Amino acid sequence: MENQYLVVAESIIYKNSKLTCINIFDQFMSVQLPAEFHFDLAVMCGPGWENGEYSVAIKAQTTEETPVQIGEIKVNIPNENFVYNALAPNLRVSIGADVKKIKFLVFKNDKIIVERSYPVNSFMGQKQKEKTSSQ
Repeated sequence: MENQYLVVAESIIYKNSKLTCINIFDQFMSVQLPAEFHFDLAVMCGPGWENGEYSVAIKAQTTEETPVQIGEIKVNIPNENFVYNALAPNLRVSIGADVKKIKFLVFKNDKIIVERSYPVNSFMGQKQKEKTSSQ
């Protein structure tokens, strides 16, 4: 993999050549699982990419299942020294009750360039869920 970064946040704005992130995720936290999460994602494209147009696909994987594509960005790189912050706004992923981590995979034309895992937690543990459902 290349030297790249990936940022997942509640909101990401790209203005005046700067990324502004609100509530950067270091984990996925919910009151109770299963849950659906909404977020923005930014990934660095370049330097070192040849001149041309690229398809940057974002996939999410929970458990051992096949990754599911949740977004795609078309990127045009004018030269090898160019760096582009590809922004994928308004992404959504559903996470099941037994999921302990979620992995994001970013592909450049079918080759993985970034792979990052995040823990998944809920405030209500399994025992608390069972108590509330039996009452």
